[in-house]
Amino acid sequence: MFRNVLVIILLFVSLLAVSQAGDTQNITASHIEQGQKMVALQGIGHENTDHHGDPAWWFITILVLQCVSGAWLTSRHFFIKTNGDYQPALTALQIFSAFLLMGTLVAQLWVHGDPPAYHATMHHELFTLNMHGFMYSINLHFLVNDLFMAFFFGIAAKELCEAIFKKEGSLRGMRGLLPGLACLGGVLGPMLVYKLLSTEAQADAWAVPCATDIAFAWLGARMVWGGRHPAVIFLLALAIGDDFIGMGIIAAFYPQNAFHPMALVYLGGGIALAWLFRRLAYHWECFRSWIPYAVICAPLCWLGLLLAGLHAALALVFVVPFMPMAGRDEGIFAPGQSGFGQDTVNRFEHAFKPFVDVGLFAFGLANAGVVWIGEPAWNQDSWAVFLGLGIGKTVGITLFTIVGCVVLRLRMPIDAKSGVAMVWQDVPVIGILGSMGFTVALFVADAAGGDAGLKLGALASVVYLLIGIAIGKRVCKPMATD
Repeated sequence: MFRNVLVIILLFVSLLAVSQAGDTQNITASHIEQGQKMVALQGIGHENTDHHGDPAWWFITILVLQCVSGAWLTSRHFFIKTNGDYQPALTALQIFSAFLLMGTLVAQLWVHGDPPAYHATMHHELFTLNMHGFMYSINLHFLVNDLFMAFFFGIAAKELCEAIFKKEGSLRGMRGLLPGLACLGGVLGPMLVYKLLSTEAQADAWAVPCATDIAFAWLGARMVWGGRHPAVIFLLALAIGDDFIGMGIIAAFYPQNAFHPMALVYLGGGIALAWLFRRLAYHWECFRSWIPYAVICAPLCWLGLLLAGLHAALALVFVVPFMPMAGRDEGIFAPGQSGFGQDTVNRFEHAFKPFVDVGLFAFGLANAGVVWIGEPAWNQDSWAVFLGLGIGKTVGITLFTIVGCVVLRLRMPIDAKSGVAMVWQDVPVIGILGSMGFTVALFVADAAGGDAGLKLGALASVVYLLIGIAIGKRVCKPMATD
């Protein structure tokens, strides 16, 4: 009883805080309009520092307390029954990306209630960092996008490495050819559609619709096919490949500052140490832990990328491939209790994935604050991203899969135990479900300059998840057992 009352109180305080965020400054309609015009003129990129508002640190404090207490309660005191077993409610919140959605919702409420305060809080300079003659302004937006997201991309890199290197990996050997082709179509299709529809000013942001949200794609596929249907594995492999290409695009085409190649010495040192630790892991137990990789190698790579003018959030992408891994993977949404998660890379995932899933609240809060109502709302570039994801990905994935099967004679994936195979009507549904960019698309949009129109298109791609599930329920045949 006490727990239920506590949860109700926490929810009430959250709603009260959201409402107070819009009321504290006693903003009039003209003030809101002025703030919206300011967002339209300035955008919300890294370079904006003057937002004509006061940071609402009290609100950030409440949100942090809400996230921490909510994660603690749902992991320790609230359980749900899944397939006959009780699991912490936090697991369900992770699967449904609930924290990311809540962060996005709060950002939308805040930016429409008090845009100056929202942007002032996100971009207010906390302190400056002076390294080797380079000055960096550290704010909440930097901490989320350049520091926290390093762990997000580290988890994604872990999934890609296991898909390629493990015996049962969905991208290993010949198994990876068809998903790889579909992935290529899922990148080229959106790029072409975006180039055709975008304005000249945002033509270089073509990579925004190329990304696929792994968590939401997996969720939609499970709701359509269920269990270990080969279409689910195919879509997950495709999404991982899309995001890997997205990481490369961010590093190659969207540098944060002027490129300084000498700083890559730090990156090379971090990679060399990770390789050395991998070799030493055969002889010393201490190097079979993820700690040396995360504490020594990752900071070196992060520092090297930052000083070189590249995106520091990709630091763990260069470290995770060197972590020792076993021959079997539990999967990205496994609770880590089956006994197979005892290798270094799985221990790393299960140590940081709860932190990443809860922390995505901060990512949604820092990046989804774009105004839908008013002058800076939906524009031509929003349509370019939205249709690039919906049309470009669906057509690209479908077309390249057909080419792989018909021209190159590649076979559709099949489940060895049940004999269930992926069929032709599954392919367009996979394309639609893969059209939801969201997390990585928002990240790329921010790396490309943070234009509000680009972010609106990425946010609107949640519609494709609903469309894909609705169509898939009608035309696709799920597995009989989960």
